[in-house]
Order: sequence, then C-alpha cells, then structure tokens
Amino acid sequence: MDRIHQTNPSKSRRQGTVNQRYKGSWELKWYGPADQNGNQKRISETVRGTKKEAEKILRERLLSVDNGSFVNKSKETVSEFMNRWLETYAATNVTLRTAHGYEGYSRRYINPTIGKVALQSLTPSQVQKVYADMLERGLSNTTVLHLHRVLREALGHAVKWGIITRNVADATSPPKKQQKQMEMWDVPTINEFLELSHGTRFGHIHEFAVLTGLRRSEICGLKWESVDLEAGSLSVVATLQRIKGHGLVTGTPKTKSSRRTVDLAPETIDLLRTIRGGQMAQQLEYGSVWLNTGYVFTDFDGSPLAPDWLSKDFCGLVRAHGLPQLTFHGLRHAFATLGLKAGISPKVVSEAMGHSSVSITLDLYSHVLPNMQTELSEAVSNLLKRGSEVT
Repeated sequence: MDRIHQTNPSKSRRQGTVNQRYKGSWELKWYGPADQNGNQKRISETVRGTKKEAEKILRERLLSVDNGSFVNKSKETVSEFMNRWLETYAATNVTLRTAHGYEGYSRRYINPTIGKVALQSLTPSQVQKVYADMLERGLSNTTVLHLHRVLREALGHAVKWGIITRNVADATSPPKKQQKQMEMWDVPTINEFLELSHGTRFGHIHEFAVLTGLRRSEICGLKWESVDLEAGSLSVVATLQRIKGHGLVTGTPKTKSSRRTVDLAPETIDLLRTIRGGQMAQQLEYGSVWLNTGYVFTDFDGSPLAPDWLSKDFCGLVRAHGLPQLTFHGLRHAFATLGLKAGISPKVVSEAMGHSSVSITLDLYSHVLPNMQTELSEAVSNLLKRGSEVT
C-alpha cells in the first residue's frame, strides 16, 4: 500500500492510499472535504490503468479537495435534477408561464433522451446528439436553441450548487437561429380584413392590435387603470395568459423592455372611447351579473378574454374569407412593418414593440430595410443637390 500526501501539510487527513485490486485495477482511498460539522468522510474509488496513472488521479482528487472543487459522486439522474431544479429554482425565480415552458422542454426532449444518465456522467457529446436527433426529426433550429438555453441554465445552477464541476452545455454547438421573414399582409389586405371583421366579436381588438402592436397577452391583460385617454397613452404593465393546469394567469410583460408606455394615435383614442361606451352599456344590460374586472377587452359579461380565443377566431375569419394565411401575431408585425415603411426610426419602433434591443427589430424586419436604405440614399443625394444649387 502506497501513501500519497497532499502538498499542504497544515490540513488534517490530507493523504490517500493506492491499493492494487488485481492487474490493471487500483483502489484509491482518501478523505473528502469537511462537512458543516468539520467531519470528513472517507472516499474510495476504483480506477483502471497503471500504478502511475492511478497515483496521478489520486493527486488530482486530493488537490480538488484542497481547492474546493471536489464534488461527491451522486446517483442523481438528469431527469431527477431537472425536476428538482424546476421545483426549487424555477418555481421561485421565473414566471409561471416560463416555468411551464421549462417543464415542457424537459418532459419532451430531455427525459426521453438523456434523462436516465447520471448528472455527473453527462458529456457534451450526449447533449450534442440530442440536438442532432431533434434536427433529424424535423424540429426547427429555434426549438433546439431553446432547449439548449434551458439545459445550459439548469446545468449552470448544478455547477453553482456544487453538484458538477463544469457545465457540459457550454462545450456544445447548438444550431444558429434561423431568421425568417415575418409574414404580413399588404395595406389593401389589412384594410380589407379590418372591414370584414368590423362588427364581429373581436373586430375592435383586431383594429387595436394593428394600431398599437401589442402582443395578444398584453391586449388581454390591459386594464383601464393603465390607460390615459386624456394624455393619449397607455402603459403595458401586465399580461393575461392561459397556462395548462392553472387557467387564466395574470403575469408580467415578457421582458423589462416590454414594460413600456405606448403613445396613442387619435384613431386609437377614439376606438378606446367607443369600447368604454360599449362596456358601460353592457354593464347596464347585465346588471348584477356583470363582472367588474377592470379589463379593457372583455367578454359580454365583463369577464376577461383568453388569448387563445383571439387566435382561434382570427384564423377562422381568415379562412372564411379566403385571405392569405396569417396568425393573430401577424397584426403585431403589421404595426412594426408599416411604421418602418413610413420612415419611423427603428429605435422608436423597437421601443413601441417592447423589444429588448433595436437589433432584434432590425433582424426581424430586415426585409423592410433595403427600400428604406434606398430612400435614405436618395434623400441625402437630394439634400446635397439643393445645397449646391444654393451656393
């Protein structure tokens, strides 16, 4: 039996032993880091190779104990850790909708593939294979990239909690996000749709969406207390979303930038006044049955609207009238595209949309920019011409 002593003799029990089990197999024994009571647990590990290689591994283990990087072996699987992470960190640090999204990615893509792998044995190649298999099945780059971000965040906490020493997701190469051109109708089609939807159940919401660019969850979560018709503005401070197993849930806007003030055009102010007048009439009609929820857009009895109702109704109208395929979210894109085409600064459009940076706006609506750049060049050229004529 050979003993290997740690380089720092001032610490107790800083030595280990190497015992040969049989040819090419060695048993390492050493004391792990002290717990909160100062007790040290004796650890054993079997390794294969030469004696020299076994001694090198033991020195590495002893050094990791000294520098605080040693992690005890655990039988916890990736699935078990993900469940624990969701129940502890995600449940208290992200919105309910975000936590529900994390759970969905874990259940669909992690548990069936690497879920049974011991967390401490997980390798970059195993994670990379999950990404490759997802792409092979026809899933989008965006879906794979979202999974990478969820897994990377979860494993980052595993490192922080001392369960693993490195985040293997950092050593993988997820696919780049494919930036596709946003689907949008031209102005005549938008006007045609607004005429067709006028007077329908959600016609006023369709018009409001085009005029403001709000997300459907922001529209459903908007309350009168956040609307100032005299000043001509509204504040986006809350959302309303349907989450499986929880029903309609009030939440906060998507990002910090999504909490914003939106200036209203005179047409939008008139529309909101009409909506408020209609609500007052409904309240008189329903009497004590009316639910005074305070939402701007409500069902007939004052109860809040579910965002998925808007999408379903919108798609039904599009199909019924044979219009080019578009989702409700396309009305938000219409607002941004029309603003850019009208010559509004991308930064102003970005702020109105609630994007976290102007680069997101430029990426999403790059198809609008070439014409804008041509108009810019012509405008500069015309100014120079006028200047030369004056001189």
